[in-house]
Amino acid sequence: MNSRGRIILFPCVAVALLSAASTCRREPEQQTEIKPPSPARNPRELLVFPDELRVEDASVNAFITRAMETCAAREYDAFRLLWSVRQDPLPREEFEEGWQAVEEIRIKAVRPATLAPDPQREMPDPQSVYAVVAEVMLDPKHPAAKGRPRRHVVLMLVQEQGDWRLAHAPKPMRDWIKKQTGIQDEDDGPSGASPATAAPERT
Repeated sequence: MNSRGRIILFPCVAVALLSAASTCRREPEQQTEIKPPSPARNPRELLVFPDELRVEDASVNAFITRAMETCAAREYDAFRLLWSVRQDPLPREEFEEGWQAVEEIRIKAVRPATLAPDPQREMPDPQSVYAVVAEVMLDPKHPAAKGRPRRHVVLMLVQEQGDWRLAHAPKPMRDWIKKQTGIQDEDDGPSGASPATAAPERT
């Protein structure tokens, strides 16, 4: 794996020494080990995006990297800003539940696609989009894994006002890209928006 694949994050351990004194005699020194909460892993360490899967449009590759690193960093407010204005992202609680147990996010496929016109959703013309498949590995001991430590998340990339945005992939698109990539596992939820759950699309 090359340097673009992952970056190794250093561990952190802190130890404190406490001592007490008596007016009559000096008490033996007592040593207490204090273990702070484990620091969050660097999001770049969690993301694996092979060079051979990157597309010609560099802005697409950059957005995928940014989106997955934002999810891995558990930055919900930043995540909301990456989402399509036509849809509602999943609630904060579900986002944090789904991503706090993530051990690795591996991009498995990035495929161009065409979204059919939908006048009811203010889309009178076909729209060029990308379907993205990410394999998400969860800590099997974490409650969020729910007995399924490996998930395949399918998302769609759409352009809004010249910028790429995340969106729920319609079921036909999810079925199509899974067939194209040979992915066969348990259902990922209504849109694969999160390893744990997915939010409804705004109507």
